[in-house]
This record gives sequence, structure tokens and C-alpha cells, in this order.
Amino acid sequence: MGTEQINSPLNVQKEFQCKISHMSRTQHFPDFFVVGAPRCGTTAICRYLSRNPKICFSRPKEPHYFSRLDHDPTPEEIKRDYLDKNFGHYLDTHEAMGEGSVSYLYLPGAIERINQLNPEAKFVLQIRNPLSMLPSYHQRMRFLLQEDQEDFKTAWELQEARHNGRHVPRRCLDYRLLIYSHVARYGAQLERLFDLVGRERAHVIVFDDFKSDVGGTYRNLLKFLSVEDDGQTDFERRFESQMYRWGWLQKLLYVPATSGGKAIETLQQKARKYNPDGTRKPSLIKRMAKLNKIKVSPPPLTPEMADVVRETLGPDVEHLSRLLDRDLTHWFA
Repeated sequence: MGTEQINSPLNVQKEFQCKISHMSRTQHFPDFFVVGAPRCGTTAICRYLSRNPKICFSRPKEPHYFSRLDHDPTPEEIKRDYLDKNFGHYLDTHEAMGEGSVSYLYLPGAIERINQLNPEAKFVLQIRNPLSMLPSYHQRMRFLLQEDQEDFKTAWELQEARHNGRHVPRRCLDYRLLIYSHVARYGAQLERLFDLVGRERAHVIVFDDFKSDVGGTYRNLLKFLSVEDDGQTDFERRFESQMYRWGWLQKLLYVPATSGGKAIETLQQKARKYNPDGTRKPSLIKRMAKLNKIKVSPPPLTPEMADVVRETLGPDVEHLSRLLDRDLTHWFA
């Protein structure tokens, strides 16, 4: 009976919380997370933040650590597999630490774990008109070999089947990445984020504002993060969509869901070297990846599919408008 009491789930949880609390006092942990949504300017805003000398931004930008977990990690695992691996460049002069894994927003459990580790962590959410976001996201999934359907209409119609485990591409990391109507359901995601962390710890950037005033959007974000303005004025645009030239080469570079892919991913990580300013040094793998990229704008939704998206996501956009106290229904006008 005594042993059962010692090893009870409640006592194990208390012991874990004690270890986590001790780690938070002795080990630096991220202060903020850019959690999405995908194809809404997160890559650009994370690049600007990474150049701020007062911010220690993760390398790479999207470790996806908390969305890939299948258990509650020990403090030792967090330090070894996350902090040391992605924030080894931390300096005492840094005022904040952050990362930009967009999967945390729509894959359950990630934000809950982060909140457990840092109850004061802040979260940044970027949103965009689903009519332009969805084709861009679909193309990005194809680029990363997560999606095997070239036609968005076909991919959309496969959502229910994929939710039930059918027609999921072999290399896909998680079928939920291909449930497009859920990925673009910003209202539901924002409500859940508010419920988990509170409105004061969440900062929402509307892509329309970001595109029209990048500098102002960046400075407002720094205020939210309580980080000193570094005076950046040169904000290059990184809104271009890409595809690959050769599928066979892409399969060598982006196959993280298979055993061979894990080896390639590990090779990529080992090959990553950074300059003092945070930019990557050229590597053979990086040069190969760059050679295989071409700028290709995603085809817009057909009028038929645009109507389907409006009908499916219209109530969510209305809900999002109420949450933000800002009318965004013009997206679907």
C-alpha cells in the first residue's frame, strides 16, 4: 500500500512538476512562441526577430519539438533534445528566447506542455484570408512531400478519408497536417489559445496589416514581447511560394517520416553551421536544396472551390471577427 501511494499518478505528477519548476529556475526556456498559422508570414517575422541582438531565436526556426512528443518528457530530455540542440547559442545578453513551430497551434497537446513548462510564455498567432492561405499551404505540403495530390480539390475531398487513416501519403508526418479545413479554422484555434493562456499572453497579427506595414507590425510585436527595438528598417519580403524541380532529389532531401528520412534529417542538422549573425553557412545539402527550388505561385482556388471554402469556414471567420472585435468577413465577400 505504501509503495502504491509512492508510485501513484498524483505523486508522479507532483514529482514531475517539482523537477520542471527546478529546471525553470536553473535553465533558460523560451519566453515566446510563434505558433502559426502556416503561410501567413511566420517565416518572415521569425527572420526579423532572429536578427534582433536581444533575442535568442531557435536554430532551426521550427523545431516542432512539442508537437512530435508522444510522452511527457523529463527535464533531462528537454535540456538535451530541445534546449541544448536549438538554443545552444544563448548569451546572457539576450532578453528573450523564442521559436516558430506553426504545428503547435493545431496539433493537440503542444501548447499545454509549453504552458506547463513556462506558465508565463507568450504566443504569437498570424492569420490570413483562407482563400489565399489554403492554396499556398497545399503547395507547401506538396513541396515537403507531405501531400501527394497535385489538385487542391482532390486533396480537400480526401479530408474525411484521411481523418480515418485512409489515403494518407506514406511520407506524411501526421494526417492532421492535411485536414485543410481544420488548419484554416482560425477562430476555433484562437478561442482555444485564449482559453489555455489568456488573451494577455496572445498576440494576433493579421496578414493584411503585416503586408501593408511590416515595420509597424514588427515594432508592435517587440512591445508585446517586452524587447527593445533594435531599429531594423530593412524588411525583405519572403512571401514567395516554391516548388521543386526534380522529385527524386526532393525525396532525398525531405523524407523525415521514414527511417531513411530520419537519417537524412540528422545529416541535414549536423551539416547546419551558422555565422555569428545567425545566418547559415553554405553546405552541400543546402546548395542542393537551393538548386532544386523554383519560385512558383500556387494556382488560385477555382470559383467552385472558393465557394466550398466560404461555406465551410464562413461561420469560423465570423467567430474570429467577434474574438478580435474586428470585422474580417470581407475576406469572403
